Amino acid sequence: MAVSQSVVGRNNADKASGLIGMFRNPYVFGTCCFASLGCVMYGYDQGVMSPVLVMENFENHFPVFMGATIQGWLVSALELGAWAGALFNGYLADAISRKYSMMVAVIIFTLGTGLQAGAQTPAYFFAGRIIGGVGIGMFSMVVPLYQAEVAPPELRGSLVSLQQLFITIGTAIAFWLDYGMQYVGGVHCDPEGISDPFLADGTYNAAQNHGHTCLGQKTIAWRLPLALQLIPAWILFFGIIFFPFSPRWLMMKHREDDALAALSKLRRLSPTDPLLRAEFLEIKATVMFDEQSEQEQIGAGGRLAPWKALFEPNMFRRLMLGCITMVAQQFTGINAVMYYAPQLFESFGFNSTKTTLLATGVTGILQITFTMPSVLFLDKFGRKTFLIVGAIGMFCCHIVVATVFGLYQDKWDENKGLDKAQGWVAITFIWLFAVNFAYSWGPVAWVLTQEIFPNSMRSRGVAIVASTNWMFNFIIGLTTKDMLNSMKYGTYIFFAVFSALGGIFIWKFAPETKNKTLEELDIFFGGGEDSIAEADRLRMQRIYEELGLLGVEHVDDLKKVHEHEDIQSTEKA
Repeated sequence: MAVSQSVVGRNNADKASGLIGMFRNPYVFGTCCFASLGCVMYGYDQGVMSPVLVMENFENHFPVFMGATIQGWLVSALELGAWAGALFNGYLADAISRKYSMMVAVIIFTLGTGLQAGAQTPAYFFAGRIIGGVGIGMFSMVVPLYQAEVAPPELRGSLVSLQQLFITIGTAIAFWLDYGMQYVGGVHCDPEGISDPFLADGTYNAAQNHGHTCLGQKTIAWRLPLALQLIPAWILFFGIIFFPFSPRWLMMKHREDDALAALSKLRRLSPTDPLLRAEFLEIKATVMFDEQSEQEQIGAGGRLAPWKALFEPNMFRRLMLGCITMVAQQFTGINAVMYYAPQLFESFGFNSTKTTLLATGVTGILQITFTMPSVLFLDKFGRKTFLIVGAIGMFCCHIVVATVFGLYQDKWDENKGLDKAQGWVAITFIWLFAVNFAYSWGPVAWVLTQEIFPNSMRSRGVAIVASTNWMFNFIIGLTTKDMLNSMKYGTYIFFAVFSALGGIFIWKFAPETKNKTLEELDIFFGGGEDSIAEADRLRMQRIYEELGLLGVEHVDDLKKVHEHEDIQSTEKA
């Protein structure tokens, strides 16, 4: 087995990780938590729409949005914008910095949110969803990138996993805020001049009541939840000014003095501290590695050569593993639940908006709670274990829901409050499904797909994998309502089958990446002695030798090594 060359990694191997490690590094912990405000908005914007869609005041304003197909487009417009935003921010974050690209994302997000919260026509609302989605996509790309680049090695996994935790927090806040805001003026619209505002089946007759002022539920009931997400956005905008730039980005721009100063602030160590100097040199080595790899690839095959290399057999297997994992993640049905939870719970025989929104809020709380096991125990039990166990759990939950739905749907459709106990069984297993996703396919799929690519291919490989996730997220948001209307309980069988197939796929084709080196993974994917990962290792070895890091076992050994001229220049700052 190849041994890590990182002297910092060896030095920090015995340091506390997880929660204890984060509290022992309060500044970098605070930095990563603050950056995670972008993920709060990501989760909030995903969660806020489903309860809004069932508010009678919203239905009264936009009856055109009540059809299943148009609701699919309305919900999925966010994902379409996010797909574009994530791709665009890959360039922007490198060009103007991780910090400033977050600030640009806030401005774009503000425009989209303003259009949604103040919309008077469906066109403005749609535009707001797409533009706001661009900002969300930018956050989803840059926040974990910034966190990974400011975190010390022993805390990187825990700190980057904060993004998933904060996404679930944002979703829960949106659910519970919507639940409370539905009471502003009353839970019913009570349109002026309309004696019977409901259809024969008890649903709100939005087409008939449109244009009549709601005397009950107020417009603020849905406009305020949409607008309030601007508060964390602008806290992030102004607060991020006072946080350091990514040391890696500064090094990419050859601002070595600034990189050392930023790293010193993050680690709370003197610029002359041996451990800090070792990490500084390792960051420089990584940047040199990336520059040399790209130059070599472009020199051999042109500007597109770094992308073409992804389709060589050894790399294509990794790319397919990452993309199929993301497709399977979306086809578990999690975003069908997140986007349409109130409507799902209503289909189980509950015609009370209060009950459906309350059940939706509980889903958010469970997501937060059960994301924590992956943060705390992922490195102990392994990626495949979490993914396979989660897939089994989700499969079982979908099958139970499909069975109960198939047996009692006719009674529930009568809208007479029949078979409520069976309805609560269905809701309970939707909650259990969310629990199984929260500790497994939610965070772990992202971890696995980050680890399967060698250094020189990681940024491009992960970009394609992430864009695949957003695209299939879009597809699920677009089709779920039509699936529920046409397939009924078959929708849950569909998601159950894909949950099972996802687990089988991971069992048969995915490596266990826990404690594996890139060289070991190369053997798994069919690489030989001249494989990409082995070539990467040799290139990094040459760079370490150039910087005086090769053979350094402990940070104090750096005192015995001739100091690099770049380090001498930083000490003058």
